[in-house]
Amino acid sequence: MKQKPTLWLLVILLVGLVFPMNSFSGGIEKPKIIKFPHGQIFSADLPGGDKGAAFCTIQNDDGSVTSLWANADSGGGLVTYIDPAKCGTYPAYPFMLTDIYVTLFSYAVGWTWPVNLKVNIKYPFLADKCQGPDTLTPLYSQSFTIPVDSSLDNLGRLMVLSLNEPFCASQPFFLEVEYLSHPQPGDTLPGLVMDETVASADSCNNWGMYYGIYYTWHDFWDPYILGDVIIRAAGYTHAPECDTGWYWKADRINAPSGMPDFDQNQDDWVSYCGPVAAANCLWWFGAVPVGWNPPQLIDTLARYFHTNPAWGTFVDTMQMGLDQYFEDYGLSYQTHLYEMPYFHEMEESLKVSQDVILLLGKWEQVEVDSFVRVGGHFVTTAGVWSESLKIALSDPDRDYAETGHPGRVRPPHPAHPSDPVLHNDPTFVSQDIYTSTETSPSPGNPHWGLTDYPTVIGFTPAFDGKNFHPSQLKYYSPSGEGKGPQFIEVDYALMICPKPSAVEDEEVPSVPHDFELNQNYPNPFNPTTTIHFNVHRPSSTVRSPIPTTLKIYNILGQLVKTLVNEPKSAGEYQVVWDGKDERGNSLASGIYFYRLQIGEQTQTRRMLLLK
Repeated sequence: MKQKPTLWLLVILLVGLVFPMNSFSGGIEKPKIIKFPHGQIFSADLPGGDKGAAFCTIQNDDGSVTSLWANADSGGGLVTYIDPAKCGTYPAYPFMLTDIYVTLFSYAVGWTWPVNLKVNIKYPFLADKCQGPDTLTPLYSQSFTIPVDSSLDNLGRLMVLSLNEPFCASQPFFLEVEYLSHPQPGDTLPGLVMDETVASADSCNNWGMYYGIYYTWHDFWDPYILGDVIIRAAGYTHAPECDTGWYWKADRINAPSGMPDFDQNQDDWVSYCGPVAAANCLWWFGAVPVGWNPPQLIDTLARYFHTNPAWGTFVDTMQMGLDQYFEDYGLSYQTHLYEMPYFHEMEESLKVSQDVILLLGKWEQVEVDSFVRVGGHFVTTAGVWSESLKIALSDPDRDYAETGHPGRVRPPHPAHPSDPVLHNDPTFVSQDIYTSTETSPSPGNPHWGLTDYPTVIGFTPAFDGKNFHPSQLKYYSPSGEGKGPQFIEVDYALMICPKPSAVEDEEVPSVPHDFELNQNYPNPFNPTTTIHFNVHRPSSTVRSPIPTTLKIYNILGQLVKTLVNEPKSAGEYQVVWDGKDERGNSLASGIYFYRLQIGEQTQTRRMLLLK
């Protein structure tokens, strides 16, 4: 057992906490490994029982058991990287984690029980496991008390740590087993065991925590390393129970799997991500002439957008083309174009039955304060998860979820890279999930980027030098410079929504009103909107003006502005709201409610402020 740190060791430790290290400081004893004698080697079999085809166990170890951590103590722990794609089931996500399998072994007489462990689940920073678990906030934590040597029974089976609440993962994650307590000074705790093979130093699959500091696996052990830790995760792939936090575009007769996912990799459509992304939206709305098929719609939109193989589609031309298409075919829809949108703006738009096309930009940092834009790519928003900043995309170029990456595949089906029938069928979709960030250094959008959208695979020559807004051409530089990090930003959002006359009103009470409150226009709006209402002549014999109020509330029900507070006679009225509160402060983007009260009767509608 290691000695207690001296004062100078504590100083080194404190420095290490402030300046995290990838190797041990001099003077701190490294963890030791005990190798089992040949006669004590046993297998790490899984517990028995059939839990169904969707149940999967994920492991990085090879199944053998040859050694264990000899000097485990509080403040220590081991971390392994869990990738649900290893299950080989498509789609793998969402993955519902239910059990942790570990092997905690008492090698010698006098090793102390119970052992208090804590299991933590963390998402890798920027989806890069090689950046390690440092500074990551646990998404789930649960403590366990192991009273006796119960990790391996006489059949050699691992012990099961069952979670109180299943954890739903939408991406690979770090699984950490941390030692919490040391019962008595000088006691020796049982150790987690390892297999007989070790992954390469750059695999980043395993990490060690010592005195609260993380180290790479090969730096963690002294004097040598024998194998990888045996910590496994078990649960269910493609678990429908995990969808509770998501908002998905609704299923419709013409779009039975939510937002369609047509494909640009067919015919001569290599530069058609813009028309394909727009066709997804229009097909979902049913804004298509009777008898048309998806290829016919996509080809038509390409002509309206002036899509060209050399430059793709300019986003401003796409907006003008859509407006002209709606006018030519007598469709009651309109568009709004937003530069550098916010995640929560578009999230709210999606939820109020509007479709959103995103123009993703690939930006490369070539110097400290200098960026170039390599190209762009249009995608369609299929779903959002507000709390986790997740967004699901129908991507015209790729079907990421079909190959086992995060996403939703409906109905479950294997990848179909060259099947024009399925690529043009709105029933078959691969809605790929990515993580948003609300901070980014590039000029594309400093407050909304995608951290895990591939910058190489996702931006092939089909998109390099294509799909711009004219104002971005000054940033253009061909791909292949490789001078610095690359970022995927949401440069523009193009919203398609029904015109006000086609917007479904909120439910109107059956009691007749002595007034009429109309939907505000425009909606969504920025920075002003107009609210119209009519006061009818009262049915009673009283002809005097009626007490009238028109008030604005935020989504929490808090009053933010009173627009009208005076008696009104019969007639038509309109009031303009500038998106500010009583003190003149501009309000944040989001949903607001306006309530008209005349006498004892009230009516409420909602509106969306977007900036």
